[in-house]
Amino acid sequence: MKAYKNILIVKMSSLGDVLHALPVVYALRENCPSARIVWAVHPNFAAVLPGKPYIDDVVYIDKKRLTSPAYWWHLRRTLHAYHFDLCLDLQGLAKSAIVAFNSGAREKYGYWEMREGSFLVSKGLKGPNQYGHVIERYLDTVRALGGIVDAVEFPLPPVKKEEDGLRRKFADAGFTGPYIAVVPGARWAVKEWPLAYWQDFVRRAAASGMNVLLLGSKDDQEKGRAIAGAAASPQVLDYTGLTTLRELMAAISMSCLYISADTGPLHVANALKKELIALFGPTCPDRTGPYGGIHSQYIHLMISPTSQASPERPLVDDPACMAQIRVDDVWKTYETVMKKVNI
Repeated sequence: MKAYKNILIVKMSSLGDVLHALPVVYALRENCPSARIVWAVHPNFAAVLPGKPYIDDVVYIDKKRLTSPAYWWHLRRTLHAYHFDLCLDLQGLAKSAIVAFNSGAREKYGYWEMREGSFLVSKGLKGPNQYGHVIERYLDTVRALGGIVDAVEFPLPPVKKEEDGLRRKFADAGFTGPYIAVVPGARWAVKEWPLAYWQDFVRRAAASGMNVLLLGSKDDQEKGRAIAGAAASPQVLDYTGLTTLRELMAAISMSCLYISADTGPLHVANALKKELIALFGPTCPDRTGPYGGIHSQYIHLMISPTSQASPERPLVDDPACMAQIRVDDVWKTYETVMKKVNI
């Protein structure tokens, strides 16, 4: 791989997508130890990015202003000051193409699936994982440029401060001891496990003596209240909508097991290499599910028997798909995993 001096990574959203791109920055740093690496991101997802030695600087992109010529001029001045010799557009959309176009980089590349005209700005790079997991597709850009990729690693920022703060808050709420982290919501309703199934599962977990921490965004608060209310147990703490992104990372990090459907926090758990149970139906885990290469024994997938999703057909628009994952089957997997983690 060339000894690039200034590298721009463009991956602005969403949470899971940004996390999927972290192994690329790890690989770039391994191959270009002296390079200055800058990441362009939307501000609300910047909290999961690591600092040095992996990322030297972050450029915040205002997505609401990306269509403004005046903002283009601002971006051009900001990005040209770094004198980029390489830009990797891992978003592959029109909005990321605008950033790449204004980067001033002499070489502009992306992974092979460049959409919305982004291929007119950056050259898509193909590799052996063209139809494989998206993490490997991103890593193929490093391979195609002559870099060596010998591991799938997720460099993350430290969250010890957030862990300490949460421990105090949990203790004040009378919530102590080991716990499992559960995120009942998802960005798309079609990816959610039915609320009644979550209520049944959480009741069983609490009745078995395990603490359950409910997590998620403010949009998940109604679900959190319904699940905690149905459990009616002091061992269930509803913390949906009450964490920052870093606190969410900390809460997942401290758990002994993470469980959810296909949603952003699932990829936080995966990046942390946390023991996890992932529920998949309309989306394809082989393409965008939790992934850790050969070191992925911590991942336990529960896939709907009616799902027809595949890397080539990554989405099945079937609202009944997730209901085919039975509570009894998830519970059996849960019991097996809990024996493994020795809780």
